[in-house]
Amino acid sequence: MDRPLRSIRLGSVDVTDVIDRGSMSAVAWRVLALCLIAMLVDGFDIQVITYVAPVLTRDLGIERSLLGPVFSSGLVETTLGAFIFGSLGDRLGRKNVLCACMLVFALCSLGTITATGIKSLMIWRFVSGLGLGGLTPLTVAYVAEFCPGRYKVSAAMITTSGYAIGAAGGGLLASFMIPMFGWQSVFILGGVAPVLILVAIAVMLPQSIVDLARRGRSNLVAKAMTRIAPTILVDPAAPISLAEKASGFPVRRLFAEGRTPRTIVLWSMFFANILSLYFMVSWLPTIAHGSGIDLPDAVRAAAVMQVGSVLGTFSLAALVRKFDTFGMVGFGFGAGALALVLLAFAGSSITYFTTVAFFAGFFVIGTQTGANAVSAFAYPPSLRSTGVGWALGIGRTGAIIGPSLGGALMALGWPTRDLLLIAAGPALLAALCAFAISRMVAREAEVQGTATAQSAV
Repeated sequence: MDRPLRSIRLGSVDVTDVIDRGSMSAVAWRVLALCLIAMLVDGFDIQVITYVAPVLTRDLGIERSLLGPVFSSGLVETTLGAFIFGSLGDRLGRKNVLCACMLVFALCSLGTITATGIKSLMIWRFVSGLGLGGLTPLTVAYVAEFCPGRYKVSAAMITTSGYAIGAAGGGLLASFMIPMFGWQSVFILGGVAPVLILVAIAVMLPQSIVDLARRGRSNLVAKAMTRIAPTILVDPAAPISLAEKASGFPVRRLFAEGRTPRTIVLWSMFFANILSLYFMVSWLPTIAHGSGIDLPDAVRAAAVMQVGSVLGTFSLAALVRKFDTFGMVGFGFGAGALALVLLAFAGSSITYFTTVAFFAGFFVIGTQTGANAVSAFAYPPSLRSTGVGWALGIGRTGAIIGPSLGGALMALGWPTRDLLLIAAGPALLAALCAFAISRMVAREAEVQGTATAQSAV
């Protein structure tokens, strides 16, 4: 039997409350699917440079040690993109900014095939990173907005897992495409696919309800709410209510109302683990090849690492619904540090190297992907794009340092084992930060519970 329609006024019920208490609507599934696909190309385009790196050193005459700045050049703009587009999404509209991000990195991926040396390669990767940096905060905020409360964390983790799936698929494709069609072919694919996805997003992705409500578009909010919650009739003339309306400068509000300690520790956690992550993923194929492993096997080992990261993300998504969220993140980062230590002693054994690379991806990357999603819920809806964007932006300063540090140490003649041991240190620090956040969350919940009990007396 169909559920009866209920007529409500937006002023008498919170828009976000209606969504949080509902079920997964067709609109929510569509948003989840489109954001997941967007993250697929994000993962592909960011990681593709690491897969072609061994070939670039030969075809363009680039020294291995000079690849560090190439890896970092795209990450500098990725960092700026997370800062800029995350905040712009909360101000100018998430859908518009998301489309702009897709267009920027699609054009730059195609432009990369014209590179003739280290300078032109760095320029194209630098500009491409600007668009890539905005995707994660925007897609996570979009999914968190449209999915019901009990599915938000899992849906956000599924979305961010698209990065790892795209990176893994890119590695597998690159291992076949590079020998057959040359390194340029993977950048052509990385430019054409985002254009097709951009068209789908422009046509099928609904406007953000938070954006519409912030601009006072009551009639459009009413239509959107009818699609999301068909059993509820919303009065288009009613005033709009959100869980929290934004006021003031969004970044400043990350430190307001007692959020300062959590924001600082969250940023530290992101910085530390992302430094380890990009140190590992940027240099893994080159390190493996330099240790005596054939190039196709080295690239496939990197792809297997990304497969591990996907499984790690889904495993974390299942566990956080039953256990302490940030506690599980801390456990994952700690296990990732151990995996990097074991990887340092792999040598030229492709079986051992690939197996441990899988677990390094499972814990280091998979847990980070989960942390990207979980971080959105440290902030209210009006701050989620900004909160995730700045956490990722701070974290990606570590991504800039990681590859450059690896290149500098390699130029100094450091052995492979020592490079990977160094990468394990920041991952361990990230684990400690995650456990600290877990204690903060538990303490805050205890204080709120005490206050609620006292007010009830």
